[in-house]
Order: sequence, then structure tokens, then C-alpha cells
Amino acid sequence: MSAIIGLFNIFALIYIFRSVQLSIRIVKEWRQLIAPPFNRYKKHLAEQASFFIAVPIGVFFHEFSHAVATWLSGGKIVEFGYRVFWGYVVPQGSFSPLQDWFISLAGTLGSLIFGLAIWLILKAHPAKTIRYFGLRAFRYQLFFSLIYYPVFTLLGFLGDWRTIYGFDATPLASAATVPFHLGLLLLFWWQDRRGWFEMVGYESTADQANFETVAADTSLAPYDQQRQLQYIDALRRGGAINRARYQLNLFIKQNPDSGEGHLQLAALDIAKKSQPSPKAIKHLQRALELGLSNHAALTYAHQMMGRYFLELGNADSAVVHLSQAIDHSRQSQADKRQTAQLLHMRGQAYRRQRQFELAYADITFAGEIAQSIGENGLVTFYQNELHLLEQHAGYKIKITASSPFDEGGDV
Repeated sequence: MSAIIGLFNIFALIYIFRSVQLSIRIVKEWRQLIAPPFNRYKKHLAEQASFFIAVPIGVFFHEFSHAVATWLSGGKIVEFGYRVFWGYVVPQGSFSPLQDWFISLAGTLGSLIFGLAIWLILKAHPAKTIRYFGLRAFRYQLFFSLIYYPVFTLLGFLGDWRTIYGFDATPLASAATVPFHLGLLLLFWWQDRRGWFEMVGYESTADQANFETVAADTSLAPYDQQRQLQYIDALRRGGAINRARYQLNLFIKQNPDSGEGHLQLAALDIAKKSQPSPKAIKHLQRALELGLSNHAALTYAHQMMGRYFLELGNADSAVVHLSQAIDHSRQSQADKRQTAQLLHMRGQAYRRQRQFELAYADITFAGEIAQSIGENGLVTFYQNELHLLEQHAGYKIKITASSPFDEGGDV
């Protein structure tokens, strides 16, 4: 037991150090943090603060609630241990089993009340960063109270839930706790999957305003497929992944043969896992089968398919899809950086096929595009890639192919 307490204290000291660091940064950047736009950096900082700043306050309220329940039961507190990220109380008195159950349950109730209170107090704050902090702090308290702490205790560690679910001592009270616990768990799970604890964030006020316009337009035309898809895509781009997935699942139920809908399902899966998975590939294949209405969507679908086959080691399939992605990117006048990326990826696939001249040409053209848009870092990267390619080939490579973008104007 002493070893576990010592380990908890070590973790608490590490977390306290991080809390101090975070608090100093927040104080220094306060004006910028509460000013629009609400971007990824601010979301990340608010998320961290909801743990490293709000959790210590929640721990205090948890232990204090134990103390209040002890006093209400006629006992007294002989030791109040507060270690910032964990704590304990040592009550003294002659308690009935039901009073022991009440004292143990009070800590969880205190945590839940604290989480609800911080959300209610901050949800109307004019700064989205503060509102998001309150929302995520509420989520942390729900997670720790309803999932983490019960599992931690019931796995054999000391904690309140051994007493709360002590059916031998308090069969009625413990049995009555079960439906409330399960009900709150289901409500938390359902709302979390719907994205209730998420907020959209963009890097510029213009993008944020555009999202709000898309959301308003969608609410006025809830059955307009194109507007629904635009709204779902805006949610995904704004980082509200669960909200986007929930809305998209509703959309797919109503429109099962929408190629764009399956493309969005693939994009959500890729956003979550940061790379195409077999599940995402199935959605991409289905999207291509059903048909996509614009070149930008086709570029993305074939790019992700090509990336998947490239990582799988299937160079032939990768070349086929990446070639189609490059063709559609030219017709859609895609972002030049994306075009350079596509050429580099196809160059990697050609290299695996040992078609070194074609690989060299693609990566050379990627470098020329990067140079035209002033991406000096990418230019250096592609130059290094060319050097490695020649080393791999074992001879000096000359370009014999013409740029795939010579026809039809500049990319």
C-alpha cells in the first residue's frame, strides 16, 4: 500500500509541475486566448487546462464532499489528505453500513456537482476558449466519476466504489445505485458519441464566420443534401469529429446511395486514425462506385486510395490511383502543394516498381511546383529525395519525360 501511495505522490508532483507551467503560459497569453478566432492551439490549451487545472479543484471538492457527509453522519475528520491530483479523508465515528455507503458516495456526487457547476457557470462566457474549458472540464469529471474511478476501485485498488457496491452490507442502497450509475453512463456515452462535448475551431475569423453561415443555411434547409454535406465537412474540418460522424450517419440513413456521403465517412475515419484504414478504403471504393460529382472529391478519393496501396506495398495499384488523382487535380485546379504531394507519392510508387526515370521526373516536377509557390523547405526535401533516388538506382538519372502539366496551362 505504501508503494502505491508513493507512486501516486510521484505522479502528482509531475502533474503539479505541468499545472504550474500551463498556468504561467495561460496568464501570459490570456488576452490572445480569449480573443477570436478559437483555433486548434486554443482548443489544445483549453483541453489541457481542463485536466491540469480543473481536476485538482475537482479532487478538493471530491474529498470535501466526503468530509461533509461524515459531519452529517455525526462523525469527524481526523485527517484530510489533499495531494492536488489525488486525496483521501480519514473519518472517525460510529457509522452504520448505510452511513458508510453515503459517505463513500458523497465524493462522487461532489465531483459530478463540481463538473456540472463549472460548465453552467462558464457556458455563457463570451470567449469560446473559456466555454470549451468548462465543457471539457465537465466531461473529465463525468469520465473520472462514472468510468475511471469505479473501474480502478473494482479492479482491487482501495476506493469508494467498494463500499458503494458493497451488496453484502447495503444490498438495497447498492442495488439502487446500479440503475442510476448505468443511466448516467449511457447518457454520457450517447452525448459523447453525438459530439455534445465538442466545439468547432478554425484558424481564422473568416473561416469561423463561414462555418456559422453554413450551419445557419443548413438549419434553414435541413433536407438539402449538398448543404448537409457542406455542414458535415465543416464540422470535420473544425475538429468536431464526433458531431460530424453523428450527422453523417443520419445523412447516410436517409441517402444510402450518396457517393459524397461515403467519401465523408472515409474522411472521418482517416481524420481519426491519421491514415487510410481498410474501413476507410471500403467507403472510398463505395464512393467511387456510386459516383462523385466534382474533380476535387475524385482527387481526394484517389489520393487516399493511392496512399493506402503505397503503404501496403502494392505499387501497381498505387500508381493507377495516384495517376487518376493527378489528372483530376489538374482539371480541378487543385492547391499546388497538394499537386506536388501527389507527384511525390507517385514518384515513390514508381521507385518501388524500379521505374527510376519516371520516379525522378515526378519528384523533379514536384520540386518545381514547390519552388513556384515559395515552399523552400519542400524544395530542399524534394532535392534530397532525388539524391536518394539516384543512390538507390546506382546511376545518374536524366529526365526524358515531359511535365504532366505542360498541357492545359500551369498547375
